Amino acid sequence: MNRREKVGGTGLGVGYVTVMMIFAVICMTIFAVLSYSAASSDSAFNKRGGEYLKQYYAADSTAKEKLAMLDAIAKSAADSGFFEDFESAAAEVSGVKVSRVRDGFSANWTVKINDRQELAATVEFTADGGCEITNWQSRTISQDDSGEHLNVWDGSF
Repeated sequence: MNRREKVGGTGLGVGYVTVMMIFAVICMTIFAVLSYSAASSDSAFNKRGGEYLKQYYAADSTAKEKLAMLDAIAKSAADSGFFEDFESAAAEVSGVKVSRVRDGFSANWTVKINDRQELAATVEFTADGGCEITNWQSRTISQDDSGEHLNVWDGSF
């Protein structure tokens, strides 16, 4: 009698099962590392996003405080000589630039959000004490300190 007849037939050897188990463990390890990496990058992204939101809403609050001051000035100036009173009182609010427009004044100011962005606001005030927000947006602060001009072809030969 030979060995196959004693064991009871053909079957998978122990080596095949071991190779499959090693392959399964390697696949599970790779998936675990990828999952951890994705979770870690999501966490870092959420922290940066949360920090930006704090900075933005702090700047937005400061800009709205200036808007409230200017609105109070416009309401009080509407009772008297609007054009003289508003211009002189609004000029005292720090960081606000006032210019005359058709029916009243336009006030511009910016509030720094972080090192790269600022919140820009433009509001128009009318002689009846009303106001209309014409621009309220965040924008990138240009930081071109290089002093170098890009060598771009102007189309001439």
